[in-house]
Amino acid sequence: MLFAAVEISTIALVAVGVLVWFGCAFYTAGMARNNGSNYHLWLLIGVLTGPLGLVFGYLYLQMTSERSRRIRYGEGGKSDIAEILRCPNCGESVPRSFVDCQFCGASLSRKKHRM
Repeated sequence: MLFAAVEISTIALVAVGVLVWFGCAFYTAGMARNNGSNYHLWLLIGVLTGPLGLVFGYLYLQMTSERSRRIRYGEGGKSDIAEILRCPNCGESVPRSFVDCQFCGASLSRKKHRM
């Protein structure tokens, strides 16, 4: 009876390890997709390397993302990507630098002006 208990616990431990391994692979592939990289390539890397691939993928994708490249090589270390906000009137995405919404013409200023 003791032998069967050891086998079940071993099987459970291996099953959890496999789930964690593949979880790392899918999470790495998801990060790659969000970064604009090849999902299937990073899934393969994640399956072959597991948690190490997750760490490598996180570091590599952070260093090679478009935003970090623009910040690293932009003027004065500032990103040239306009920050986006939602128009309070129509809900469309508008660059933060705009004074008025390009879709509905509503003011994007957070402050209320008194006259």
